[in-house]
Amino acid sequence: MLKTKHSKSYFILFKLIQFMLRVIFGLLYRVERIDLHKVPRNGKLIICSNHMSYMDPLIIGAYIPRCVYFMAKKELFSNKFLSFLVTFLNAFPVERKASNIKVFFISFKILKEGNAIGLFPEGTRSTNGALRGGKKGAGLIAAESNAPILPVAISGTNKIIQKPHKRIFFPRVKLIIGDMIDVEDILREHSKRETIPVIIDRTMKEISKIYNKIK
Repeated sequence: MLKTKHSKSYFILFKLIQFMLRVIFGLLYRVERIDLHKVPRNGKLIICSNHMSYMDPLIIGAYIPRCVYFMAKKELFSNKFLSFLVTFLNAFPVERKASNIKVFFISFKILKEGNAIGLFPEGTRSTNGALRGGKKGAGLIAAESNAPILPVAISGTNKIIQKPHKRIFFPRVKLIIGDMIDVEDILREHSKRETIPVIIDRTMKEISKIYNKIK
């Protein structure tokens, strides 16, 4: 069962796992982190990133200096051990092809408790590295929760697995943090109908701006 509040012992273990992942990713992918100081250490937060690989949530979760909740494929929760592991790492299931209202309520609860949630506004992976348009889901969650958005961009992860090759590659990975987007300002400036597309447009523009610095 997903928890939105954790004990001190959990945070100690989580930080240890985070440290171990940083060491592993640092050795394998020589991860370059840019502007991590822009990440607020507390308070509700929506982290919006481009998406190129299954590795993106792991790398973002390892280097962002706080616990980040992520949506994960429902299939990952069919195995008891894997379900325990991803739930421990603050992932919750989502069914891609269904309009899953439950996912939105879970997201609102996570943010209401002052946590950070990681979203990929493009909705799917872009294996060629090209940035796609954002979908309205992230904008809806931001508009309804009044949570600020932190744009993030990642590069290099799409080269870890390269079809049709049957081996794993070890490219250099870069992670960059953008400037915070104040959703409450957008809500004050625009009508309810305009808000969601404005949020998505501003978020994708900021992601594109910082992605161009590292791609």
